[in-house]
Amino acid sequence: MYRISLCFISLFIGAHSLLFTISLYFPVDSRYDLFFETNTLILVLYLAYVSLRAIKSHPFIRYGINCLVINSFYEVTTEIDYFNALASHYPLIDSLMEDGLLQLSFLFLAFGITQLIKSIQESATIDELTDLYNRKKLDSISLAEFDLIYFDLDGLKLVNDTQGHAMGDVMIIGFAHALSESISSDEQAFRIGGDEFLVIANLTTGQQFVDRVKRQLKDQTIEFSYGIESTTKQQFREALVKTDQAMYKMKNAQRDKR
Repeated sequence: MYRISLCFISLFIGAHSLLFTISLYFPVDSRYDLFFETNTLILVLYLAYVSLRAIKSHPFIRYGINCLVINSFYEVTTEIDYFNALASHYPLIDSLMEDGLLQLSFLFLAFGITQLIKSIQESATIDELTDLYNRKKLDSISLAEFDLIYFDLDGLKLVNDTQGHAMGDVMIIGFAHALSESISSDEQAFRIGGDEFLVIANLTTGQQFVDRVKRQLKDQTIEFSYGIESTTKQQFREALVKTDQAMYKMKNAQRDKR
């Protein structure tokens, strides 16, 4: 932050010193206007500098800031009488550079910020460890009717206690990968807790989905319990309770066998 502030101060002093020197040799329309237009250019350059990394993946924002830089530079330049007189011979180009470019920059920024907000909202629904959806995405279930599958990993606590949480994370990631490899384009997978997962599968295909997951995990020592309930979006909460109960019933039965 100190480095950025120092850069901004240096840019501010250097730009004003340069333009003050230029104004001594070249008549300007208004030194006050020149001062404030220069401030605008510096602020836009500062904005471009501090957001350089963030806007690399957002081209519309980058285009908008670039247009603002060009527009601000043009505004400063045309405060000098010579360039102002030259611009007056080309009124269409002058209008495009002053007003058109400014409006274009706002248009680009509006598109870019809209995309950025959507990206932030979407990333907030993604579990960082597994890249599956998290609880925040449960309100956006795509299927009207579906099989709800509640998964819970068996033995994760033991793995964490004996082999460390890093190995527990490997187990979670491995299971999440199996879910991702098993879902179709209209199905959804969620991580809703430490070792708890939900899947929205096509109606009546829940057991088939579980079988696909088992095949994905055939070479891994990852075991799980699950519950399946056919339901609708309107009855989701009731189905969630039922699948949770069915999952724990299976888990207890498997524990009793050991």
